[in-house]
Amino acid sequence: MSKLRDQTSISVRSNPSLRFGLSLLVSLVIFSILAWLFLEDPNRQNLENAYAPPGSLPHLFGTDALGRDVLAWSAAGIRSALTVSVSVAILSALIGLLVGLVAGYFGGTTDAVLMRLVDLELAIPPLLLFIAASVAFGGGMINLILLLSVVSWVTYARVVRTRILVERERSYVAAARLAGARIPHLLFVQLLPSAATLVFVLISLQAGLVLLWESGLSFLGLGLQPPTISLGFIVAAGRSDLVEAWWIVTFPGLVIVALVLAFNLIGDGLRDAFNLDVTLLDR
Repeated sequence: MSKLRDQTSISVRSNPSLRFGLSLLVSLVIFSILAWLFLEDPNRQNLENAYAPPGSLPHLFGTDALGRDVLAWSAAGIRSALTVSVSVAILSALIGLLVGLVAGYFGGTTDAVLMRLVDLELAIPPLLLFIAASVAFGGGMINLILLLSVVSWVTYARVVRTRILVERERSYVAAARLAGARIPHLLFVQLLPSAATLVFVLISLQAGLVLLWESGLSFLGLGLQPPTISLGFIVAAGRSDLVEAWWIVTFPGLVIVALVLAFNLIGDGLRDAFNLDVTLLDR
């Protein structure tokens, strides 16, 4: 076991995708923190500086139609995007992990009922669900996190269930059962570690997907609402000025690409390091 952990540790450290993804993500987080500390309020308007081009000090990324600093907007958008994507990935992982554990261990009727619930959720087009929930409950970060979690947990449930169906037949589980272990002990002590690595990899992959959903919904006006800043909202606000003021859309768009790329590289690197075969379902 110790030798296996050492080999895995070496594989993680030597994986170029994982190293580059982590470096990119850490760089973006540091950039966002420094911008929060030293740049002006991203919502501050100054019409005298409207449409200032990139490189015009102190607005390195230029300004928009209201004179707001695009650099400060992009940095604030990173904080919002990471808050939503990481929160959704963790919350949906907890829900999906519990459902997958229960369905995989008990099987039979319990498995059938829970998997039909998963199929029902997959049958609902996410965009229609987002529109209906936005009208019913309004915007806001908390509502968006809960809504995206409702859509995202099924991936974890199906992957964990598949692993548990195999692991529950292993000799160590049978030995624990014969020794009188209770069901919570079997689920969370014996079986959970076998699925933990899968879930950890899925969290990193799902975070990028959730970030795209959040940006897309905010672009359509269904996600985060002002004064909370979203990268998708910034892109939507600048699309009418794309020809004359290309920087309003370009820089926030590049930040979205960099964030998603970082999460995907981290997920791919972890998958390769742990020698896992993880396929995300298309949503």
